[in-house]
Amino acid sequence: MYTNIDKINKDFLAANKEIINNASSELIAMEEGMLPMGEPASPFVKVRKKRTLYKECQIAGITFHDLSDVWDELYVGAELALIRQKDNEHDQYAIAVALAGDYDGDPDDFDFDLILGYVPRAENEELAKMMDMGWNEAFECELSQMKGSNPYKGSLHMKIYIVSKDEEKTVVDTSNLLRVMEFDYEQHEEFIDSLMSNGCYYARYGGFPPWERTLPEKGEKVVFMRRNGNNTKLYLMHCIAMGDYDAAYFVKEKEDLHAVDDCCFYVFTLVKGSIFVTNDMIEFLKGEKINDYQPEDFLSEEASMELMNLFEQFN
Repeated sequence: MYTNIDKINKDFLAANKEIINNASSELIAMEEGMLPMGEPASPFVKVRKKRTLYKECQIAGITFHDLSDVWDELYVGAELALIRQKDNEHDQYAIAVALAGDYDGDPDDFDFDLILGYVPRAENEELAKMMDMGWNEAFECELSQMKGSNPYKGSLHMKIYIVSKDEEKTVVDTSNLLRVMEFDYEQHEEFIDSLMSNGCYYARYGGFPPWERTLPEKGEKVVFMRRNGNNTKLYLMHCIAMGDYDAAYFVKEKEDLHAVDDCCFYVFTLVKGSIFVTNDMIEFLKGEKINDYQPEDFLSEEASMELMNLFEQFN
């Protein structure tokens, strides 16, 4: 069934070349059956408080907490929370470490069963005293390193930063970075059906607040993947339209264009795929942020390069 996707995609491109060029805004010429790559997306600008590295250390005690349900969801760069645990019976300077999304800022109302571990005892006294002085918001923490395939044989490291009141803008060159979205069975079937029927794939992405969303722009490449047992299918896609007006030509369900929500359409065409790889061939994705709802996060430069090399090998 899937062997016809590439032909359907080429027919779609040939039949809609002018429309795609208009919708994609100055896409360059096609190369040997490949999709037009378009102009690179705008650089991604991060705005955050200035911060200085305070310390990097291992998260202690992870084997004493059940992390099996969250281990595969952890990734380098994940935001963490530091939680002062003043009533700890074993350490008067105890500082627990949890995923930021699990902590609402009130240590008295926090379920310490949710923690990942602790700041090591040998390194927590000075930090605990500053937190007791009310300087909790002066610190930010993120996961900096993951080792091992499971929490029982692995280790986690974190970086703790002192945060300034001043803001700084960091321009990140994303022209060589990929996003990856993982499909479940139903999403994958809808994806294949759309490619087979339409020659392209479109979906509605968005969310509130919009300024916290970092969704694809025209010209970006996104990898969609579907794991099945010990193997994975990979599809390299190219975003040719974004926004309801831009995507109007491609969307068959025209009434959906008038949906009143905080989402809009994104249209993708196939560059390469599907390619079939074993899971050990994509082991480098361990610790990377893989999205399962909408493609918001970039892979690291190293992982993006490894993934592109895989597609080149299967050319």
